[in-house]
Amino acid sequence: MVIFNFKLVEKGTVQFPLAGPESLAAALEQCAAGEGITLGGYIAVRQGRVVTADELVDDGDEIEIFPAISGG
Repeated sequence: MVIFNFKLVEKGTVQFPLAGPESLAAALEQCAAGEGITLGGYIAVRQGRVVTADELVDDGDEIEIFPAISGG
């Protein structure tokens, strides 16, 4: 299971089963769709490091998902 911690979204923490390593984008899209979460722009962080959409996630990973917010 990979754990997604959705920040600023009511769902909060979601555990998502993986059959094997998957790209962050694929796993996150499947997880969000299954939980009824609409994804806009986001920043993903694993162990204090930004994770790009094409990086692999796997069982045991815990990913913080922050909405991308800009301002001026």
